Amino acid sequence: MPAAARIRPGRFLAVTLAAAALLTGCAATPAPSSPSTASAPARGTGRLAVAYDAPRSPEDRAARAFLRAHRVLEDAAAYADARIALPRDVPLRAASCEAPNPYWDEKAGRITYCYGFVDDARRVFSRVDTDGTPAERAAAVDEDVVGLSNGVLFHELGHALVDLYDLPVTGREEDAVDQLAVLLLASGDERHADYAISAINAWGAMWEASEGGDPGVAGYSDVHSMDGQRFFNWACWLYGSDPARFADAVDGEGNPDGVLPRDRAALCPAEFRRVDSSWHTLLAPHLKQP
Repeated sequence: MPAAARIRPGRFLAVTLAAAALLTGCAATPAPSSPSTASAPARGTGRLAVAYDAPRSPEDRAARAFLRAHRVLEDAAAYADARIALPRDVPLRAASCEAPNPYWDEKAGRITYCYGFVDDARRVFSRVDTDGTPAERAAAVDEDVVGLSNGVLFHELGHALVDLYDLPVTGREEDAVDQLAVLLLASGDERHADYAISAINAWGAMWEASEGGDPGVAGYSDVHSMDGQRFFNWACWLYGSDPARFADAVDGEGNPDGVLPRDRAALCPAEFRRVDSSWHTLLAPHLKQP
């Protein structure tokens, strides 16, 4: 991947940031019909219930302190709860895990954010956030870890909704819940759009790190799309949510930092409308009043 194929908030967004294969294992301007503007009354009364398990290592204790200081789980839960009703309370816990990948556990009925994800995400973004003083770079990494964490949590929430409400999914569920994560972030404020950019940058960094290598059978057969595909899909859907606002995402004359090929970019507004319409239809009985 060329070094320019990375989302730079100063170019892609007309705003300032608000503030490894770790993601391969994750199980996972407002649109008129986005979850935040639904008119149907929500049926469920459940919410995401945040909890923190005791960490097992000094690194996990530091990760717990980071999550609490930045209210990562609490803010993500509040943001989702304001938009989508659940049939029952769903635990959203942070815990020490064997692997660092957040996941939805259908049997246990809970979403787990693994403490190890913080350090793994920090390593990814240390390759991306290279501008400014050491303090500025550290702050940028922290902001991106928060942003990526939100994207991953909404991805796992998508898995939970599919199971809890027995939602039909055509195609790969991993792609579908990626779409929900982008939809939730794109239909929020500038801070949440920045969170989507953090996730896009993570896919790009991992794609760049693996460029030229054959992913092999494991990569091609995995239930997730490959890092490069997720990079372009997330960038396309965010651009499609508001092409005027995110015009700098498109590769074109006079815009060397654009990452989306023009042929794909031309399809992105329709792609986003289909994502919006599809998830709105699936979740209509469970969406809350704005």
